[in-house]
Amino acid sequence: MNAVMSKDVTSDIGIDGECSICANHIDPVTGTPRFNTETLAAFEETKAIMRGELPVKRYKPHEFEKVWSELLEN
Repeated sequence: MNAVMSKDVTSDIGIDGECSICANHIDPVTGTPRFNTETLAAFEETKAIMRGELPVKRYKPHEFEKVWSELLEN
């Protein structure tokens, strides 16, 4: 049997199209996002990582202190 499954919108992260969470934060009058500049920069950095333009930092479980210190530096 060839059943067609419906898309699970509860876990949609917007990779194929517009992010559903972001769509809820668009100003209906101007059409611009209601995010601050730091959040918008984080979005762009994430997109660059997904495109492979920025390397991803990876840590081993025993490097927790290193991760924590890097987070506190920024």
